[in-house]
Amino acid sequence: MVHIDFEKFNKVGLKPILEKFDKASLPVADVEADNKAKRESGFQVKTAIINFESGQKLLLKAKAGGSIFQVKLNNKALAIKHVDDLDKAILEVVDYVKENEKNYQKQRDKQLARQKVVVPKIKPANASTAEQIAQFQTTLDETKAADEELNAQAMDAENANAEKSNMEAALENELNGLVAEGDALQSEYDQLKEVAP
Repeated sequence: MVHIDFEKFNKVGLKPILEKFDKASLPVADVEADNKAKRESGFQVKTAIINFESGQKLLLKAKAGGSIFQVKLNNKALAIKHVDDLDKAILEVVDYVKENEKNYQKQRDKQLARQKVVVPKIKPANASTAEQIAQFQTTLDETKAADEELNAQAMDAENANAEKSNMEAALENELNGLVAEGDALQSEYDQLKEVAP
């Protein structure tokens, strides 16, 4: 039977619980727990945040003696029926996390889809060669920043589940387009630099 060690309410002390999540195909990426007690509602309470690889966050609060005080999934409080039976309580939490997984991934996919990078367009102007070079350099810098942002988004997408494969392909195409545009801008910039006085 699993129990909470209030004296070691950290990654080491929570290992039996983390193993239960792992067996339920809910791998944990990280645990944030400083093992420091705080008084809440008249009780000594310790807090741990369990970060799942899917991105979901589980906040677990325990009272002195090892009983569950509060459980939140992605900042939403969960109603745990078996607060005094940790084995059953963990099964309840596993069900909540799995049930929420698909909705959580859909929300993350929508957020990633909304984060489209806008590459600034160069407006044709009657500017001197030096001004055009400065304008090209600014645009090139912005394109590189956009390229880095897309790289970061692509890394996030790789850590998500297989449902994101379509988004990864779209990001990759957009990234290739930006790289090609960046190369073209660099080439144009180099040509202007050669003719600049």
